[in-house]
Amino acid sequence: MRTTGIQVSGFNFLLRRLELALVIGDPRMAHDPLRSQRRALIVGVLLSLLIAGGAVMLGLLRPQPSLDGADLVADETGTLHVRLADTYHPVTNVASARLILQQPVEVQKTTAEQLSKVPLGQPLGIGQVPGLVSAPDREWLYCDRTTGAGATGSASAAGTAGTAHTAGTVVAVERIKTHRHALLAAPSGYWLIDATTRARITPDAARAFGTEAVPASDELAQQFHRRPDIAMPTGKTKMPAPFDKAGRVVKAGDRAFLVDRVGVGEVKGARRSYAEASSPEPPVEVALSEVMRQPSVDVLSGIPEFDGEQPVSWAQPPVLCAGPEGLAEPVGEAGTEYPSPFYGPRGTSALKTERGYVLVSENGVRYSVGSEAELHALGFKAERSVQFARIASLPDGGLLSEEKARQTTVAMMPSASTRDSTTGTE
Repeated sequence: MRTTGIQVSGFNFLLRRLELALVIGDPRMAHDPLRSQRRALIVGVLLSLLIAGGAVMLGLLRPQPSLDGADLVADETGTLHVRLADTYHPVTNVASARLILQQPVEVQKTTAEQLSKVPLGQPLGIGQVPGLVSAPDREWLYCDRTTGAGATGSASAAGTAGTAHTAGTVVAVERIKTHRHALLAAPSGYWLIDATTRARITPDAARAFGTEAVPASDELAQQFHRRPDIAMPTGKTKMPAPFDKAGRVVKAGDRAFLVDRVGVGEVKGARRSYAEASSPEPPVEVALSEVMRQPSVDVLSGIPEFDGEQPVSWAQPPVLCAGPEGLAEPVGEAGTEYPSPFYGPRGTSALKTERGYVLVSENGVRYSVGSEAELHALGFKAERSVQFARIASLPDGGLLSEEKARQTTVAMMPSASTRDSTTGTE
C-alpha cells in the first residue's frame, strides 16, 4: 500500500515528540527549543562559510608578498631591489631600475625576510632622477624676465632705458601667439627679427619704420638664427651719375630705387622707408628709362617689404619670448611675469632636440637621455620637438643611461617605489 503525505507528516511529528522526550523529558511539545538550536546552527555555518570565502578572496586579491622571480621589488621599508641574474641589488630609484632592465617594469612588494634568502649584490643606480609621471604636451618658449621699470640692464646698454633683464626663464604653456616681425634693442645692438632669424640693423631703423624697438636680452636675441647684417651700401660705383654713388635713392615717378655698388634695386614697403630715412642725401628724380639701363640687383634683402599684401606689422608683445616659429608670447595665462627660471606643468616632459632626447622635471631640471630605447624604458615617448636653445638655460641634471645606472653607488635612497611617484625615487 502506498504511503500518503499525512502518514509521513504524522511520522515526523512522532519523531519530534520522541526527540523532545529524550532530550528535555517532556513529550507534550508545549514549546520547541530544538528548533531554535537548529536555526542557530545553520546561521553559524553560513557565517563561517561567508568569512572563509572572504578570506580566500582577500588572499587572491592581496597575496602575501613574495619574490617569485620579480625584476623589481620593495621591502617593508620601501628599499628597492633590482634582479640581475639570480642576485638582487639595492637600487636608488625606479628610474635607475628601468634603465638597468631596459623596460618600464613595475614594483612588486616583498619582505626583508624573503630578501634574506637570496643573494644580494652591490648597490646600483643614479642618485638624482626626474619623476616618472608624464606631463601634458606644451609649447616651449624662452622668455626674458624683467626686473621693473626703474631698473637698468641690458636694454639700457643698447640705448633703451626703462627695463632691465635678468637671466631668462623657460616657459611651457598650452597656447602661444607668434609674431613674425619685430625690432629688438639688446646690449649687443639692434636686431631685426623675421620669423626665426635675426639681422643686425642700425639704431635709427625703428624711427624709419615708424615703430619702437623692444628691449631684450642678448640671451633672447641669440635664440634666433643670425643672418647677414643690414646696412646701406656705400662708396663709389662704375655707373654714370646720378648712379655713381652707392646709397643714393633715385625716384622715377612714384617708384623708388636704391643705388648699390654694382647696380640699382627697387625698394618697396619697409625697405623704401629704411632707404629713404638712411640715405645720406635727398632722393634724386630721374627718368625710368635711365634706371632701366643700369644693372639690376637685390638691395636690403634682410628687410621685409610687406607682410603678405599688407604693410609690415612690428610686434611689441608685453612678454618677450622666443618660440618654435619666431617671436611669441603666451596666451591665456593668468599673469605675464615669470619670476622663476622655469614655469611649466606638473610631471616630467619628454622632448626631442637636435642634441638628443631630454627630460625636463617639474622643478625645471634638464636630464639628457642616452637613446630612444632608454627613453622608452623609462616609460616616456618624445612627441614634442624643441630646439635645445629653448631649454639650455635650465640646470643640467646629468645623463640618464643604462651604463650610468649600472654603476655602483654609495648613496642609497631607501624610498618608495610606485609608478605614480612625482620624484622617480618613490
